Amino acid sequence: MPRNRLRRPARLVPAAILVGVALRAALAAEPGAELEALRQEAVTAAQSVQAEERKLAEVARRLDLLHRELDGRQRGLDESRPQQAELLGIIERLSRNPPNGVALAGGSIVDRVRGQMLAEATLRNLQAQARALAGEIERVDVLQREIGTREAEFRQAQEALAKKREPLAEIFARRQALGRKLMPDRADGEKRAARIGREAADFGQLIERAEAEAERRDKEQLARTAEAVAKAKTETTNPVAADAVRPRDLRAFDTERSMLTMPAIGKALPALVDGDSPDERPRAAEIRSVPGGIVVAPFDGEIVYAGPSRGHGPSLILRHDGGYHSVLAGLGRLEIGIGQVVLAGEPVGMMPDAAGDAPGGKLYIELRRDGRPMDPRPWLPDGEQGAGRGERLGEQKVRE
Repeated sequence: MPRNRLRRPARLVPAAILVGVALRAALAAEPGAELEALRQEAVTAAQSVQAEERKLAEVARRLDLLHRELDGRQRGLDESRPQQAELLGIIERLSRNPPNGVALAGGSIVDRVRGQMLAEATLRNLQAQARALAGEIERVDVLQREIGTREAEFRQAQEALAKKREPLAEIFARRQALGRKLMPDRADGEKRAARIGREAADFGQLIERAEAEAERRDKEQLARTAEAVAKAKTETTNPVAADAVRPRDLRAFDTERSMLTMPAIGKALPALVDGDSPDERPRAAEIRSVPGGIVVAPFDGEIVYAGPSRGHGPSLILRHDGGYHSVLAGLGRLEIGIGQVVLAGEPVGMMPDAAGDAPGGKLYIELRRDGRPMDPRPWLPDGEQGAGRGERLGEQKVRE
């Protein structure tokens, strides 16, 4: 795949930015400036929500461990009920006829002493088994009480999370409204995105087609901006600049210095790219996150695709300066549109309400360089902390 097909056309961006610079002063109170402030507000709100999600995930983890322990102990008690009944029966009989009161008829004194010692040892063993049984029953009772406490804590964490999510929902609504104002042709772009999402066989094809659409949008936007500049010379109204949706300080991704923001709460686990065989080295990752968890942009970039993808459900593709793309798939809901630019940590969607092994309960992540997938975990905070980046890049070059 030619490298220039995967990057923002160099001939378009500088022109759009130069036109936008001429209008900066007039845009101070316009939607572009409001969107800039809203981005920062969204990042802060997402951080607050994710902090609550971490608490909820930790409580859920502890609750799951308690349930697992309780199930195991209860299963052991249920399976040993015949032995328990036999043990209790023996103890009851011995309580009525203790060994010390049993007269051992016949035999020598040595035999009687040995018999007495054997009976007492048997009784001690039975008593030890009885104490172990009582301890197991007590542990089950303690676990049940602790689970009740943790379940109450879990409900409180859910309520706290719901309150934290309320302002984020309001931010989403404001951002959507601003997006429609700054990008009036967005609906047409979404229709075209849905079509290419159905047609693309994999994310490689999807990125190529999404970039072609982005190039077409850039040309149209540049034409509109030139027209707006011409009108601004004769009218008092302030036109919207072509780069009003683009932050002033957008970072380029660098494999040596950059780190990705964790897009969702959870641990990044290895995953295979579609078409890879199980014995190949993973070139993707997945996160099993909390139900309805917030999903944020892993790095500064432009949304070049937002829509369905084959086998992955709602998906996002972000273009990062430097020739990189990141793919987020398996979301439950998208809260961002094509053409919008986001900062690292800015919310872009939500996980499905289903969790665990339910369909869509995992966030799928790819990092692509010039269209080719590479394992994103070395650049994620809970991954390998950058360890082995050089080796992984070398392996990638060999595969290419």
